[in-house]
Amino acid sequence: MPERNSSSHSVTGEYQAKTFHEAAGLARSPVRFGPKPFGDPFSGVMLVAEVTVEAVSAQLVDALHRSLAAVKLDQAYVTWPSPDLFEEILFVEPGALVAVGFDAAQAIDSLEYPLARMRFLESPEGSWFVWKEGTFGLLLPALAPALDDAGTKRRFWQAFLALRDLVPAEETGMQEPERRS
Repeated sequence: MPERNSSSHSVTGEYQAKTFHEAAGLARSPVRFGPKPFGDPFSGVMLVAEVTVEAVSAQLVDALHRSLAAVKLDQAYVTWPSPDLFEEILFVEPGALVAVGFDAAQAIDSLEYPLARMRFLESPEGSWFVWKEGTFGLLLPALAPALDDAGTKRRFWQAFLALRDLVPAEETGMQEPERRS
């Protein structure tokens, strides 16, 4: 039995290495739009963020980093719509796929992912839905307009806070309600 366990760990490690290599190759692709992807492709959480003008990109990336850190999802994988988005989703196999903004949602929906049960643009902002078996989807408002407008920032944050559902209670400092027998 021990050989089987070590073998499965080896296969898992090989699979992770292959997936990481593929995701890294896609990230280096010369036909990328937006900033370079960041985060851990094995985190289980993948955000596809809107593409913005270059002047705003650094601000947007910084805001995404700070926002993810605030909800304890620093390791989430963040990318932008690109010609390789379909392959990137296949390689990452996220448990949670998040579209940040209309353009990102439209990019995901335009992939016509064959196993998708619901389109991002048909889902309510800030509410989880089953995108495909094993993957939940979440549509967030665009972040770029929230960088300069308090009302838009509030709307973004109200939806963004749904991501806290992905963090175990012990990591957020929140306690789960007691169960009564």
